[in-house]
Amino acid sequence: MKRRPQPWIEAFAPATISNLGPGFDCLGLALTKLGDSVRVRRAIAPGVTISAIEGDQGRLPHDPTANTAGVALLAMLDRYAPTAGLEVTIKKGLPLGSGLGSSGASACAALVAADAALGLGLGHDQLVELAREGERVACGAAHPDNVAPSIVGGVVLIASVAPLRMISLPRPEKLWIAVYTPGCSVSTAAARAALPARVPLDACVRNAARLGMLIDALHRGDLAALGEAIVDELVEPVRAGMIPGYLDAKAACLEAGALACSISGSGPTTFAFSDDEARARALLEILEECFTNHGVAGKGFIDQVGGGARVSSAPLH
Repeated sequence: MKRRPQPWIEAFAPATISNLGPGFDCLGLALTKLGDSVRVRRAIAPGVTISAIEGDQGRLPHDPTANTAGVALLAMLDRYAPTAGLEVTIKKGLPLGSGLGSSGASACAALVAADAALGLGLGHDQLVELAREGERVACGAAHPDNVAPSIVGGVVLIASVAPLRMISLPRPEKLWIAVYTPGCSVSTAAARAALPARVPLDACVRNAARLGMLIDALHRGDLAALGEAIVDELVEPVRAGMIPGYLDAKAACLEAGALACSISGSGPTTFAFSDDEARARALLEILEECFTNHGVAGKGFIDQVGGGARVSSAPLH
């Protein structure tokens, strides 16, 4: 008797903004509007098969051992379901090399869909640990500051990586974010390789103080103090030169009343904070104008802090 195919389960994982100024590799937040969608269904043959990828312009590998979602799923099967098989399709809603956690989002969506398909019932910590394996393939470092907020939602502090310890911070409900991705790309691996091996002690102290101030501001709901804390002397100065027009865009946004303006992850995506929706729209126009004037026109949107990855459909036959 011919075996009927298993139903598809689809999951969505949101884009993220990581680092947030002084929080290099340890702080990130989830957005709401953009993200990746992945469909997963159980297969007869053990292992992972990626049968289709959309929205990547043919740039992503179908080989599961070289694809971030595939690597994360192989790790899941190895640890929790060694005899199971999965078929996967990926729909990229995020541009590659954007600084919005694109590689992490596809891994997170794949894991949430596979967890539902296999009935494993894994927790956030387990899912983030698996998603980190995909990040290792993408940039050579299994950092969780993108995948943690993409799985958990809200604002997440990575207090420890070995063992993994995540702390969910208060979500600033009145915060509006102008997000703009210029028409250029920055390789995460290249952006990490460009960082200095040593940094001045006094700059480290100031960055640590600002990170503490940022966390305190979130707990008190003080958006002005939050913006004041988003200053980075260690990573941003290096990466700013990799993004044409970034310094002009930042200066223009701050002059126009942005609470803060900085680079999301490795870049080139740039974000500006506001406590007002209309001003956030005006900041988005400023970002558009500045990057266009520097020959790297791209796309942007305004958003707020959102929830984490989730199953987005009933089983699809």
